[in-house]
Amino acid sequence: MPRKIPPFASIRAFEALARLGRQSDAARELNITTSAISHQIRALEAYLGAALFQRDAARHVQLTEEGRTVLVGVSRALDGLDEAFSHYTRPNQDQVLSIHMYQSLANLWFIPRLAKLRAALPHFRVRIITEPEEISLSGSDVDLAIVFADTPPQEERCVKLFDELIEPVCAPDYYNAQERPPKTADMRFEPLIHSRHYWEEWSRWFDHAGLAEIEWCPVIETDNRSNALQAASNGVGWAMDRRPFGEELRQNGHLIAPFDLPVHTGNAYYLVTSYRSEGSTNVIQFRNWIVRLCQKEFSE
Repeated sequence: MPRKIPPFASIRAFEALARLGRQSDAARELNITTSAISHQIRALEAYLGAALFQRDAARHVQLTEEGRTVLVGVSRALDGLDEAFSHYTRPNQDQVLSIHMYQSLANLWFIPRLAKLRAALPHFRVRIITEPEEISLSGSDVDLAIVFADTPPQEERCVKLFDELIEPVCAPDYYNAQERPPKTADMRFEPLIHSRHYWEEWSRWFDHAGLAEIEWCPVIETDNRSNALQAASNGVGWAMDRRPFGEELRQNGHLIAPFDLPVHTGNAYYLVTSYRSEGSTNVIQFRNWIVRLCQKEFSE
């Protein structure tokens, strides 16, 4: 008896659009046109007799209640197909490990450690994915993701890599050039570099240092962590390091944290493994490597 399922092309188009949120992104991933995506979705909605998406003025789509219900079953089925066929991947493809992370994490922390990864696992071929900024592992071809969260992701295939800490840093030459090295109480008068995405971080550190409710004013405002840390390493003043972004500059001696007064933010970085890749030897080896690396770098 034939199975009662809609055309597979419509299912793929639905899952891709639900995961990515834009027709253009779904079309790019499936290598078809946006009109083809629209056609496949309309065909699936006609088959089911229900609307699966709501569309807004910005051309983003959101799942309806029916769409969310369908997506649960579709994602589970596609994950099963991924697992079923993963054992038949050609050897040269099997060596490619795809890892998703934020662009800033890749630039400031992970990429500087690729030489260590190559030395430990020389047979690996790694694909680093930073777009889109958020990704769903279900139904994608991504093996692993490093995610930032205030609570552990609701995944069994998840391991915490390290906690986020914030701590003021400056260039060694800047610090040593002071007639009198500043104490924590002097920091309100120091040139502070501020990242506008985390306006509360300096106040939070001052509060932790016992200097609550003081007035402070940044001399420079940046729109990303990399620029703030770079300015500090060039002697402009003090930036707030958020682990792990300043780790490379600190290890190379370009930045120091004289007060040794870090603050836990309550956030952490986690490594999440996709369902289809859980049993992969490469994934297990990489997970063991990065956990050991983080334990070595961030042991407290």
